[in-house]
Amino acid sequence: MPWSSVIGQYRVKNILQRAIAEGRIAHAYCFWGPEGIGKDALALEFAKTLNCDTPVHRDGIIEACDTCKSCNQASVLQHPNIQLVFSLPAAKSDDGKSGSSILKLTDDQIRIIQDQLKAKAENPYYNISIPNATQIRIAAVRDVKKNISMSATQRGRRFVIISEADAMNPEAANAFLKTLEEPNANITIILTTSRRDQLISTILSRCQQIRCDTLPDQDIADALAARLGVATEEATLIARLADGSYSKACELLNDDLTELRAEIVSLLRAILKQRNYILQLSHQIELMTGDKNRNRIEKMLILLLLWLRDAYALSVSQNIDVIINIDQVTDLQNFVKNFAHTPLDRAATAIERSIELVRRNVDIGLLLTTLALDLRSLLVQRR
Repeated sequence: MPWSSVIGQYRVKNILQRAIAEGRIAHAYCFWGPEGIGKDALALEFAKTLNCDTPVHRDGIIEACDTCKSCNQASVLQHPNIQLVFSLPAAKSDDGKSGSSILKLTDDQIRIIQDQLKAKAENPYYNISIPNATQIRIAAVRDVKKNISMSATQRGRRFVIISEADAMNPEAANAFLKTLEEPNANITIILTTSRRDQLISTILSRCQQIRCDTLPDQDIADALAARLGVATEEATLIARLADGSYSKACELLNDDLTELRAEIVSLLRAILKQRNYILQLSHQIELMTGDKNRNRIEKMLILLLLWLRDAYALSVSQNIDVIINIDQVTDLQNFVKNFAHTPLDRAATAIERSIELVRRNVDIGLLLTTLALDLRSLLVQRR
């Protein structure tokens, strides 16, 4: 059934289902939480349910039928009552005063947007990505205000869903605040964001804020198996690496995890080598940084961090149920035997700091060299 298409989020779904059943729909919501956990999916399902022509009532739950004309329109993001707003590239001819912000874009840009919307319709967890689209500009907010002022063309409740609302630039945010200050009957605005602290407080104060939860590993694994046909063992491992994010799990699925983990093991071996380690360590860092792919380096560091966290967990408890890299439990146990008295928690902290520096565009060769020497100091020299 439709609500079950939203992975996990049982607490939030209960809140929204209760609001529907009791007819207490807020003028504005802010769904916030980490990336990839289904904030947009919740907003789109909420809007579809409240526009369904023949909603299904079962055990106190109201769900969209998923078969009527309205549900079919919502499922392909073409419902006149549901407006999805997201970052767009700047239009060269945009004077910011009149006309639709989309119509001012080039034909190629519009085709890209159409492709992205199709992908989003097929998978509400998909992150819309358009070249040179880094902001939600005032023109988009003016589009929202114009649409709200027009009469509805179809029965149901009208929704404006602003995906990653923290991307609004200051001018757009101030204009949007005025829209929030003038509630419209039968219209609900939903902001979704993974960076709530970047929204201005006056916008947040006018929204009912709903925290969305990270997803349980089992729910992610089940979704990978059911939706993408991933084998159970692989789905379980990826789910444990995904840190509660289905989108991150899908990204990991597209990576060659075997290769990434092999590179991490090679780096760790070079770091732990007793003698003449400098040449091997330099060679391994050169291999890792050859294509200067920061995203790949970040993923490898995350894998290394998770591996050391597993080692630390085993050093304080022999319970392997808490291990993420369950397929490497023997290697982890051997590592802990040899390095049981080293500050693994401090080593993990050093990796976390390096991950942040990767995101800040620090030179990755220098960064990895510094990290490797720090880890060697912690793990080898203190044995």
